[in-house]
Amino acid sequence: MDGRGMPAVFDGFVERWNRAVERELRRELAEGERKEKLLVVSRGEGDGRRLAEQARSVERIRKRLLLKDHIRLLPLEDVPDGLEWQTGMEEPDVGDPRAVKGGKVRLWINTPFPGTLRAFGPGSENFFNYSAIDNVWLPLVGLHPETFRPIPGLADRWALSADGKTVFYHLDPEAAYSDGRIVKAQDFLLNICLRTSGFARDPFWTTLFRSMYDQITVYGDSVIALTLPSRGPLLPYMACADFHPAHPGFYHDFNALFLERYQWKVPPNTGGYMVVPSKIRIGESITLARVKNWWAKERKYYRHSCNADQVEHVFVNMENKAVEMFRRGELDIMNVRKPEVWETGLELPEVHRGYIDKYSLEANYACPPYGLYLNCSDKLLKNPDIRRGLAHSVNMGLVIDTLFRGNMRRLGSYMEGYGDLTLPLKAPEYSKKKAMEYFARAGYREMGTDGVLKNERGERLVVELTFADSSTLMTNVCSILRQEALKCGVDLRLDSLTYSVCSRKVFEKRYQAALWAWPLQTPFPRLYETFSSELAYDARGNPVGNTNNIMAVSDAGLDAALDAERNAPDTGSLKLALHRAQQRLHELCVWIPGWREPYTHIACWRWIRWPESPTRFCSPRIYNPLESHLYWVDEEMKKETLEARSRGVPFEEKHQIIYLERQDGAAP
Repeated sequence: MDGRGMPAVFDGFVERWNRAVERELRRELAEGERKEKLLVVSRGEGDGRRLAEQARSVERIRKRLLLKDHIRLLPLEDVPDGLEWQTGMEEPDVGDPRAVKGGKVRLWINTPFPGTLRAFGPGSENFFNYSAIDNVWLPLVGLHPETFRPIPGLADRWALSADGKTVFYHLDPEAAYSDGRIVKAQDFLLNICLRTSGFARDPFWTTLFRSMYDQITVYGDSVIALTLPSRGPLLPYMACADFHPAHPGFYHDFNALFLERYQWKVPPNTGGYMVVPSKIRIGESITLARVKNWWAKERKYYRHSCNADQVEHVFVNMENKAVEMFRRGELDIMNVRKPEVWETGLELPEVHRGYIDKYSLEANYACPPYGLYLNCSDKLLKNPDIRRGLAHSVNMGLVIDTLFRGNMRRLGSYMEGYGDLTLPLKAPEYSKKKAMEYFARAGYREMGTDGVLKNERGERLVVELTFADSSTLMTNVCSILRQEALKCGVDLRLDSLTYSVCSRKVFEKRYQAALWAWPLQTPFPRLYETFSSELAYDARGNPVGNTNNIMAVSDAGLDAALDAERNAPDTGSLKLALHRAQQRLHELCVWIPGWREPYTHIACWRWIRWPESPTRFCSPRIYNPLESHLYWVDEEMKKETLEARSRGVPFEEKHQIIYLERQDGAAP
């Protein structure tokens, strides 16, 4: 640690970072000017638009170079005068004032046990870390779940520059980590230092920080300014969505051994829950405990959240076992996704006698885009005709009608659930005729005796489908897809892996096709972070591993739409850019649409209570009502329920259907 209490790795970081950014910008400028000259010479069809876009890109790089340092450290007195600070305190309360603190909640988790609790680095992209890290830490500025307007988080006020491109954040002087250490402005720079370090092996963050911000300025210990390339909707929230602090003391020995040394270490955080290291049972459960001295526990928008003293995440892969544990009272809440479990598995006496309540929430919000993700860096799948033929070979309709009993809906667009930002698209139909036409264009015309197409070199049309064998459902889904694809001349070979191995293979781009899904961001999707060419290949054209562009998509037309998305000054421009991006993704056929759930189903013992406030039940951040942490345990009702159950006294059976309102252009 240095004199400022920072890890040794931070020493000289700002200077190193600024030099590296300048070198990269000058390289990009030279390449951009070269492309611009080529377009001027060629002037082919469509080159006029491409030339204009390239000219804008070059001009942006020049302006960035004029700003000099990418990261600046300035004294507090240099904060510009005349800023109009906002506090966001005029929004309605979040949660229910009836909520009480205390009790323990045991949640059923049917995703695989995480391979690490690190916040970044290989393997950190897992569903539990999303719940325990991304969904617990407070951002600089939050978003009200009802009005979708900015509310204070780690910052107690914020202001926009006159040109609307820079957001100034003033840190709440009481904002602290779970161990009581006060959050300082330089902690945010430390986070950049750590995530972009070669020790972290996570190149996504280097690209993100360099490309998203034109400049980052720290004024003393309490003010941060983030300058973006352009104005944008909800900028105070969107600008800081991926901008977090890192606890200096926790990372005091950050070095080449980081990945191994921090595999199961739990970092102090700024939210209301903290993973309890002594209650990590590998492969079985992880417990979060309420931070009793949480700095925000009396703040307006957080005082009715994080109510349970402990939240135990119980990992059970077998649904029948989980239902039996639930029936016996060993689980308090089940977030049920399989239709057969909801419709028949929960036909329990405890439900019919009113001891267990059921809730169904209309899922008209952003949903994980289940489907087949295609690796465009693969020798075979580089060919768009192979991808399009494969899209017509995938019989998702049969999967939905049989395995899901018609209770799922086929996706069309990659980003459904965003109101009018979602472009209505139709998924490719299952068609042997169309599939074989596309395969013929790719040179696979001869049908072998085994029903698999061959090209003129006798090579069979074989595609490996990678998936996580976290449940029998996914295995059954892939088995049906394989059988139906064979009818179209494709040998879809199943590659069943554990979740951690599957995730590593996908992020390292060593797969061909993968049955996959992950949460999308709200209130707007950030497609750039998943589909930008910058995140697909390095300067030599080699695929870059461990980025969110797992499909290795690299397309100039798509990149132009993604640049327009990032630089959209208002929701109207954002809508046009996202529509362009969705249409281009549809044309490129890098993702074969899967399914989405029309409802989210929650079953819980009746002592788990939910808000009846203006925030309507528990407005989900993404797709899970538990994410808002607004529920609580009613100990008196628990005692009443257990006594009634022991005496055989029933309550009224309850199944409530809840319709969540949606504002156009935003996902609740």
